[in-house]
Amino acid sequence: MNYNLQVHNQEIITESTMAIIPHYTNTGHLHSTLLETFGEIQIEGSTYCVLNESCVYYGGSFDGSLKSARSILKGQKNLPIMVSIPLKYCMIPLGSPMKKDTAWVAYQHIKDIVSNGPSSTIIFHNQVKLEVNISKSVLERRREKAAYLITTYQFRQKTSKNIKRLNMIAEDREEY
Repeated sequence: MNYNLQVHNQEIITESTMAIIPHYTNTGHLHSTLLETFGEIQIEGSTYCVLNESCVYYGGSFDGSLKSARSILKGQKNLPIMVSIPLKYCMIPLGSPMKKDTAWVAYQHIKDIVSNGPSSTIIFHNQVKLEVNISKSVLERRREKAAYLITTYQFRQKTSKNIKRLNMIAEDREEY
């Protein structure tokens, strides 16, 4: 598969973003690489900046998304966040979500996770592989948290629509 490399000052996460990987430049500046389905994009900013800008673009904030995830996944650590609730786009941290140099992977793009002893390989749907220093069991638990988060938001959206329908009062019998 051929990949294109582009460098940007600012970029947001889209449905084609598979992962955000931090890296330090020779001068010690923290930058990020967006691993997309058909290439990579270099960003002059931390993974936190990319996630926050993306959350703002879709109508929220990183801190708000993390706070919401905390309320749903009470008492758990290394929480996934919903970058966009309408798009059901969820990112899973590969470290602490509070660190600016944490790598993140998109729940929707993970096809499989293969164990390599203490580390593992994430295989995306387009067959691109990402080696990570996290065990398969830890990644599977984080993936389960993301699935629970997505399902909770979907349930809430359906519930709020049903409540709205129940509260409707007909002005005229012919409306039914």
